[in-house]
Amino acid sequence: MYISFNPGISFKQNGIQGAPKGAQEANAAAQGGVQGTDMSQKPAPKQPKKRSSLREDISKIAKFFTTLGEMTKASFKAVGYGALTVAASLAGFWAFGAVPKGFKKGNNVLDAFKHPIKNISKKGKFITALLGLGVASYHLIKGKLISNQRTANVDHQLKTGHRPA
Repeated sequence: MYISFNPGISFKQNGIQGAPKGAQEANAAAQGGVQGTDMSQKPAPKQPKKRSSLREDISKIAKFFTTLGEMTKASFKAVGYGALTVAASLAGFWAFGAVPKGFKKGNNVLDAFKHPIKNISKKGKFITALLGLGVASYHLIKGKLISNQRTANVDHQLKTGHRPA
């Protein structure tokens, strides 16, 4: 057992001698309880919600449509460029992997042309999938960053302040 002096413990509470709060915390900590919790305190009353101004309402609508537009563009770019990357990568793995392997084996040249996807190696398909996901995620992240930039511009133009995190 380790015992030491804790300067944070006060044996005075509101000028009255005794050891109610500090000793209770030290005792709770020694017994493995949570230190610094006082169950007798009531939670602070909730502040009523402040109504937003017309300028803030307009900025919320503008930021919504800005984010929607940018993320829609980013989604279409992600699908388009991701599919283009996958197609180019599969074509490369087929042209530089399956076709030369078919020529080496002689009879498999026709199979390489009849069933191109089947003749691409598993490693090639896996790398292709990773490339496609990488390109798609790049465009989605880039779209999110651009939409954040544009919503900040809306905030600055309407002088409303940034949205809470």
